[in-house]
Amino acid sequence: MNDKISVKPDTIYLEDLLDDIANGGYRIPIFQRDFVWKSSQMLDLFDSILKGYPIGSLLFWKTKDYKTKDQIGPYIIKQEDSDDTKYVLDGFQRISTLFGVLTNPKEYKEKNNAELKNFLIYFDIKENSFSYIKNKKDQNIFSIPLYDIYDNRELFNLLRELDKEDITEVDKNRYIDNARNLHSILHKYKLPYVEIRGGDIRSAVVIFSRINSTGTEISEDFMLSALSYNVGTGFLLSDSITEFLNSLNAYNFEDLKRDTILNCISNAKGKIYFDVKIEDLLNRDLEPDLELLTKNAYTHIKKAVEFLYKKLFVIDIRLLPYPTQLIFISEYFRLNPEPTLEQCKALKNWFWVTTYSNYFTAYSISQQRSAYQEFCKFAQGEHPDGIYKVNSDAPLTTAKYPDKLNFTGVRPKALQLFYLKSIIGDNEIQDREGLKEIFISSSSKKDRNPANIILRLSSEFEENKERKQIKNFIETSSTHLLDKHFITEEMVDLYKQDRIDDFISKRESYLKLKESKFVEKMEIRYTN
Repeated sequence: MNDKISVKPDTIYLEDLLDDIANGGYRIPIFQRDFVWKSSQMLDLFDSILKGYPIGSLLFWKTKDYKTKDQIGPYIIKQEDSDDTKYVLDGFQRISTLFGVLTNPKEYKEKNNAELKNFLIYFDIKENSFSYIKNKKDQNIFSIPLYDIYDNRELFNLLRELDKEDITEVDKNRYIDNARNLHSILHKYKLPYVEIRGGDIRSAVVIFSRINSTGTEISEDFMLSALSYNVGTGFLLSDSITEFLNSLNAYNFEDLKRDTILNCISNAKGKIYFDVKIEDLLNRDLEPDLELLTKNAYTHIKKAVEFLYKKLFVIDIRLLPYPTQLIFISEYFRLNPEPTLEQCKALKNWFWVTTYSNYFTAYSISQQRSAYQEFCKFAQGEHPDGIYKVNSDAPLTTAKYPDKLNFTGVRPKALQLFYLKSIIGDNEIQDREGLKEIFISSSSKKDRNPANIILRLSSEFEENKERKQIKNFIETSSTHLLDKHFITEEMVDLYKQDRIDDFISKRESYLKLKESKFVEKMEIRYTN
């Protein structure tokens, strides 16, 4: 490897870039994250090009001998070695979109047919706009695949077809102008890029991170994957995290943020995650190395997820009040892999206290550091409850009772978990349990008043489909079951009399009463 490094900014025509990609001139290093752009982001890219907005600079690294992906967009790329090969360090999402959408699939042999439809964007020459067309019935001569707009011959043939349409000459000329204008923009479009020559992956990533300081996105996930990639073992952090997340689908935690996984891995260094530097994780002179540290961390994280799912009713990642709770509980199982029943009970209490008391939003960074240290003592049996207090005389308090039941705030999540605790209790939860909502008053769905919503488990519906009907559920369920759903006999009578507003009002008061008793047992002041 040449240690001398040079950095050169330049521009490249879009059509030259696409030709070079097709000929294997650009490679995607294996440590790059996968293609993750949503359809809306792909449409926005072409809209920006049409309007002349900047789409950002690309970053290439001219080197060789790194393992690369074999696909860009839906197309399989040539893997021939060359001294001119460039690795894409930044811009993979944009390059995949441009190459995947503008390449004519009829002229490209090696492709993944199942993915072609994801890159089929149309240009509406009447509206001068971009879109996806999912139904064949919506296709018409005025919506043209972008690869046909980009292709000289295909565009010419399509415009000839316009002559057969019953449209005025003025409209026809306007549509043709729109198509030709976009064709011209695409072929004259230049993209700015920075090319790094020489150096090693560490220096390339440092340059990338310096660029990041001026606005280019770089994820810690990417940096660690690039810097820790082990050619010998094939260990690739980004793929490892993806595979681990897939293994969490039995608990509905597969959408857990990758940063949270990284923070759990960092915590396994014995310091709170925000005090662990990337250099600390990459230092191969320290045991364990990142590969082993990650493998061990997955064991603790999985135990934490299972604990949250089975013991604390977090049956969906969207119900987790704070990601930090998962990071701390993962750390708990690292320090205490086999807790006793009493210790599990204390850990559950810690979860409920931190959920209801705004624990992780009330503290500064230094106080969070102290909270972590107290928690570690708790995991090792040296602290009674793991709760850190700046002022031991000041009572913990809840946020105000939520007006709406949703997944966007800690307080609504706390109420849903309390509700699930009531209906699940000590019963075992099946894998991939689902959460359903039934509205008592369908006319009040939009306000999402907690008292207007009955939470049900999807497994209940599998057992008795008739219980999906709200009327049937309220009028035929046992008193014991209804009480778990905070519905009293008085409320059932109101429902039968069609006094729905009175029903909801009574239920709201009852729900608050039950929740306040639960919260006050933890010595937390309840705010109505």
